[in-house]
Amino acid sequence: MPKLDRDAKKAINKMKKWNERIEVSRHIAVHNGESYYYVLFLNIFGIPQGSMAVREDGLILDINLAKSLIFRISSYNNIMKFASETKNGMKDILKRPYGMMKTIEKEVKEYFGEEIYSAHPLYEELSLLLKMCKTIYHNQEKFVDMYKELCSISDEQERNKLLNQSSFDRLYAIFIEWHVLLYEEQRLQLTNYYDLPKILKEVEGNKKGKKLCKSLRNMHTEKRRNIITEFIEGVIEKDVGDISGLSYSVEDIKRFRELKIKEGYQMFDSRLLPLIRN
Repeated sequence: MPKLDRDAKKAINKMKKWNERIEVSRHIAVHNGESYYYVLFLNIFGIPQGSMAVREDGLILDINLAKSLIFRISSYNNIMKFASETKNGMKDILKRPYGMMKTIEKEVKEYFGEEIYSAHPLYEELSLLLKMCKTIYHNQEKFVDMYKELCSISDEQERNKLLNQSSFDRLYAIFIEWHVLLYEEQRLQLTNYYDLPKILKEVEGNKKGKKLCKSLRNMHTEKRRNIITEFIEGVIEKDVGDISGLSYSVEDIKRFRELKIKEGYQMFDSRLLPLIRN
């Protein structure tokens, strides 16, 4: 917890109830060259009962500026938590065996040929399979670069604790883009899942397609389908918008991006805004 100026302590204590304790975020929002603290008021069980933003000299802000600064710091804390999670977080994605996609791509081309023409009876299914493979291994390269950039910003943030608007905006853009890329590939995988039996029917029993058949069977499992479905069903809060009818088209991915951004603000307005005491 940062060391508070005496006037800042007085301002915070005016807002604190007798049975509450305070927790001041280590990260300090910078606005127009001035520093602002994000304060939580907790009950005896550690559950937040209120919050406020206060300038380092004790000035209590108007609600609109307080809302903006609290959104910045609370979102930063949530993004960093997501980045560090080893299950369903950024680190989890970085560890996945994406090389399998390049293997499947190679096996498809070895069996069906380098060029799959529109006259081929499985043209749509094979085109989708190859698109899915390329999307996943190209996304993995993007994920690695995005994570490195996020860590670079975070390292700087951990050193000076001052969170300016431009650094936060970039972090938030990375967070949104990460989910957009995941959504696109999960939609591709789900559609591909239902196409795989047609491709398997073609290669099963053919000695030439033995490796490809094994790879496709490993992809076509109920466990895999459940993981994909759970992601799609949970990636956007239901009260933000229904994405069940969206696909991986450019228009639908754009719509998903809009909803993911809307979700962040809507969750803040419903869960944190009522707690602000400014």
